[in-house]
Amino acid sequence: MKTRLLIFLFAAAFAVAPVARAQTTSCQWRPELAPNAVRSPVQMDIHAAYRIFVFQSDGTVGYTLRGQFPFAAFLSFTVYSGGGLLHAALTDYQIEQDPGSINPFTEGQPVDAPNRSFTITVLPYGTIPDSSMLNPIFLPPPPHGSNTLMAVLVERIYLPEPRVNDRFGGVAAPTIEPFEIDNPSIPAACPTGDFSAIAGQFGNFGGNFRQSPSPRNGKIEFYRPPVSQVPFADGSQPFTKHDCTGYLMGTVLPNEIAVVRLPAVPRFFDNTNTTEATTFPSPGDLDARYISVGSYGASILRASDNENVAGPDLKRQPDGSAVFVAVPIGLPESEKEQVKARADELGYNYMPLAQEGSVIEPFLIYRQKVAASGFAGSIQNVACFRGTAFNHAPLSYAASPKNMGEYAPVGVECSSSDFLSGACGQ
Repeated sequence: MKTRLLIFLFAAAFAVAPVARAQTTSCQWRPELAPNAVRSPVQMDIHAAYRIFVFQSDGTVGYTLRGQFPFAAFLSFTVYSGGGLLHAALTDYQIEQDPGSINPFTEGQPVDAPNRSFTITVLPYGTIPDSSMLNPIFLPPPPHGSNTLMAVLVERIYLPEPRVNDRFGGVAAPTIEPFEIDNPSIPAACPTGDFSAIAGQFGNFGGNFRQSPSPRNGKIEFYRPPVSQVPFADGSQPFTKHDCTGYLMGTVLPNEIAVVRLPAVPRFFDNTNTTEATTFPSPGDLDARYISVGSYGASILRASDNENVAGPDLKRQPDGSAVFVAVPIGLPESEKEQVKARADELGYNYMPLAQEGSVIEPFLIYRQKVAASGFAGSIQNVACFRGTAFNHAPLSYAASPKNMGEYAPVGVECSSSDFLSGACGQ
């Protein structure tokens, strides 16, 4: 049996808003996946929230989603095949708002607009939508020789406004209303059955997991992981098994301190102090909607560990750069306290470093959401390694000033004594 490390932590049950029309069935989002399990690149960071819905489709049923844009920095809906490959996606700015509402992710619109409703229609592959099917997003085609398929819809919300005090951006879960494709006015039944097998893939590592190369000569290198290693990876366009994600992964040593520097920090959407007068910025004012650096591995790290640093929380150096210090959780407490005190003194961003496991070493992930078109520091500028041995990818595939300019992360490994004495690249 294939070994899998289950690694996705979901919030508890979701409240579903009242349905919009009488006698319409409203399906439930899946409330929980793999609680208390190991983390992975697709595991949510502490600034994000996720909802998931599993489809079993024979091509006769569509689904209407009715919801509200969250008070957050980012929203997306992505549809995946049963194998975890991205088939279709809608990012917030691509979603047309309902009549009388505002899309707060549109340039110049108030980010806290009170009327913020939208409708999305999930349709079987090959359906030709009519004018009543708003913001259509399509399921994958059924497997060869079959009339049915399994698919997954995921809602992602990043960086909710602090004032709403809610991971999901202060809005209820969208309702999911099934209808007959041949007669959209007729409600249909929700999918039934045991979907644990397909849902269990969300955020899993297969037994053939390979991660980015280990540090060479004391230097930490960052690479784009292939989607074949990261089922249900986020993205804005369809994936194939030969594509790469939009993350950067930097494998680190389990018993050393990792010090990583971003010489330049992308301009991101800071929504920490929005008011009624705050409007969504123009594309020229942002390099990326959201950025974060997080720590992962074979031990559980939770929000209280502060294992992920995102834009608004990020400490910067006087020259505008940012430095991250990831410290092994196995170090003696007194040693960790000294390192943390020194990191705070230097204005560095401190985080714990997860432990290694049987098939996984600790690693760091650098995320960007909605990088601006033409942004020189975009992760998409890093080449996608399509070989079979990702852990032996050549250095030419790593992030560097050649492909990301001054935005490329650079890192070194060192002992705690070297860090405390200033001999770790400070």
